[in-house]
Amino acid sequence: MLAKEIFRKILHILAFAGLIAWLYALDDWRHSVLIAAGAIPVICPCLLLLSKIPGITEVFVARRRGEFAYSFFAYAMAYIVTSTVLWGFLGKRELVVASFFAWAPGDAAAALIGKTFGEHKIGILKKKSAEGSGAMAFFSFFAVLCVLTYFNLYSSFWTIVISLITAICTTVAELLDEKGLDTFFCPVTAMVVLSLFELILR
Repeated sequence: MLAKEIFRKILHILAFAGLIAWLYALDDWRHSVLIAAGAIPVICPCLLLLSKIPGITEVFVARRRGEFAYSFFAYAMAYIVTSTVLWGFLGKRELVVASFFAWAPGDAAAALIGKTFGEHKIGILKKKSAEGSGAMAFFSFFAVLCVLTYFNLYSSFWTIVISLITAICTTVAELLDEKGLDTFFCPVTAMVVLSLFELILR
């Protein structure tokens, strides 16, 4: 079970790395967003067709048939929304990076630690664990802290405060999601927090 979860998270990390690379592939946010939007009607049907091949779902450890098509759609939509708001309207491409870092490392930690050590079940359907959510909050906080520090966007005090609040809100979003759409809701939740602080502190 743990080996399968590790494989799933490796796939997620590869997708995450590709997204960050795409974020810096173009200089105009409008071109970046439009191409991402155009990729949805092309890639999603291909992934759906691929999922119908016998054994593919099992090989790639998908929880249900068509999962990767739905995940790509959610991922692309999260990119479109966060890039439009943070990069397009606020002019802070760095905050798009922060919004996805608020989700990806924490999500991986939540799954691995929750599967291994999760004994205290929480959430609406009691499928998640306090241990997993704690890991999510910690790694989300640390990841956002590193991104904001690297880009030197705010003072040390505000960097810590923003990282902490972003991590808490992102963890709550992941905990409340029971349909596997945290790929969308977590980065967008982080975007809301980050954009509010950017507007306040700019």
